[in-house]
Amino acid sequence: MQFSFAQEVIINDSLSIEFLKTKKTSKNFNTRSNVKVKGNEAKRILTRCKVKALYDQPVDINAFSLVDTINKLRYRINEYIGYQAVSVMGSGYTSKMYLKKNLKNKKGKPYKGIPKYDASIKDSFEDFSIDGYTNVEVPIRFGTNRSLAGEFSGKKKEIISTVYYSPTQLDQFTAEIYFIVHNSFPETHLELYYGNQLISEIKID
Repeated sequence: MQFSFAQEVIINDSLSIEFLKTKKTSKNFNTRSNVKVKGNEAKRILTRCKVKALYDQPVDINAFSLVDTINKLRYRINEYIGYQAVSVMGSGYTSKMYLKKNLKNKKGKPYKGIPKYDASIKDSFEDFSIDGYTNVEVPIRFGTNRSLAGEFSGKKKEIISTVYYSPTQLDQFTAEIYFIVHNSFPETHLELYYGNQLISEIKID
C-alpha cells in the first residue's frame, strides 16, 4: 500500500522539499535498497521527496528523520539513495555512506568492500533531537570478519555499524529515504521531518 501527496515546504528560505509519496516496502528485496530486514517486529518504509537547494548550498541528508508522535520515537535514516532525473557524467548519485564506528580487522586495517569511517564528515542527526523523544537508529550488518577479510580461522565476529551520509553538492535531486521502524505498537502516528521542520504526515496501512 502506498500513498501519494503533493506539498512543498521551504526550509529557512534556502531549501525546497516537495514530498512525493510514501510506501511500505518488502523487507527482503527492493529495486534500489540493499538492506534486508529480519523479523516481524520491524518494517521498512520508503519516503520520496524532490529536494532543491535554492542558493546552491550543500544539502545535509542526515537532517531527515521519521518521528512517531505517539510512542515518542525519532528514527534515523537507515538507507538513502539520491539521484538526478538525468545523470550527467556519472554524477547521478548524490551522497556517500559513512560508518559511525571505526571498524578494523585483526591487523588494524579497515575492511574492504564496506563504507569508510571518517570523523571529519559531520553527522548532524542528534543536532535535531526532540525533547522527550528517543532517537532510534538501526545498524547495518555488513557481514563477518571471515566473509569480509577471508579469515577462515578464529572466532567469527559480526561487522555492524550505524551509518550516515555526506552532504550533497547537487542543487536539485530526488531523495529516496528508507527508515526501519517498530512494527509492534498498537498505534503509531508518523511524520517526516527535515531538521526541526515538519515536511509531511506519513500514512501507511
